[in-house]
Amino acid sequence: MYLLNRIIFTGLIFISWQLNAQVALPTFQGVQSAPKDLYSFSSHTFTSCGSTGRYGPTLSNCTNAYSPAWVDNTDYFNVTNGIQFWTVPETGTYTIEVWGARGGYSGYSTSLYGKGTKMKSDHSLTKGEIIKILIGQPGSVNSATNYQYNSSGGGGSFVWKSGASSPLVVAGGGGGGSHQNSQHSNLDANVGESGKPGIDTNGSVTQSNGGSDGSGGSGSSYSYQAGSGGGWLSDGGGGHNQCAYAVSGGKGINNNGGAGGEGGNHQGGGTNYLGGFGGGGGASGACGTSGSGGGGGYSGGGVGNTCCSSMGGGGGSYNTGSNNYSSTSLGYNTGDGKVIITKN
Repeated sequence: MYLLNRIIFTGLIFISWQLNAQVALPTFQGVQSAPKDLYSFSSHTFTSCGSTGRYGPTLSNCTNAYSPAWVDNTDYFNVTNGIQFWTVPETGTYTIEVWGARGGYSGYSTSLYGKGTKMKSDHSLTKGEIIKILIGQPGSVNSATNYQYNSSGGGGSFVWKSGASSPLVVAGGGGGGSHQNSQHSNLDANVGESGKPGIDTNGSVTQSNGGSDGSGGSGSSYSYQAGSGGGWLSDGGGGHNQCAYAVSGGKGINNNGGAGGEGGNHQGGGTNYLGGFGGGGGASGACGTSGSGGGGGYSGGGVGNTCCSSMGGGGGSYNTGSNNYSSTSLGYNTGDGKVIITKN
């Protein structure tokens, strides 16, 4: 009996060994986790990619202007109607610095124009989110030296999440300058949300007010006036030109794409009066007398209300997020707009 039990026990062990030999036991190697980021990113400066005038750049303009490899992948970067689309590569905190563009100036007074604001703040962004970026372009440089030939408003620069009803950061564009020989504070964009009123020929603030709460600036009923700046929500008011040439305010950004205003066409010089992309108002250029356009921004800048050669008010700005800074400490911009995004 003992011998029989021994034989049975040995047989069971042998069968168990055979079964284990045929079953692959799991091996515990390192588990591969999903990558944290879509692509490598530390900081990038978004620009107008060489574009000028009332419309923004194309995708080709920007892929030629930028060097990172990710700009060649349209899943990560694209451009539609001048607005740049950037895909957030990794969830985290990003510093966003935004500069609005300067206003235009005339050949008579090349240093007299409104400056754009600079706004900066930190924002929590999520991997895969689409961020829309509109870079403001300067108002026109009117090469005429006749003191009555004025200029257009500069475009504001905007950053917002795709589908959002309000922006993250906006830096207002400067108002268009004129032949007047003294700078006026209303020419420069506003660090606050409202657009500034335009400036009459005698240097007084006009009754044509800048916009508020995201609206475009008010137009003027005077015969020679330019277009006001466009705002986040609506277009700037159009100008009135006694020669019957169209003068339009800058287009609203969120609804109408932010094109600069069309200018008057005095003596065939219409290209001298186009508002800058980002809602800059067009200049009048009317029959030897004219007004300058308002700057684009969160709320658009206004225009003057007297003849002749009045100046445009600067556009308003907007800043959410944390750790906020503005032109009060950063200074003002005298050139093209830009946006700098840095991963913290």
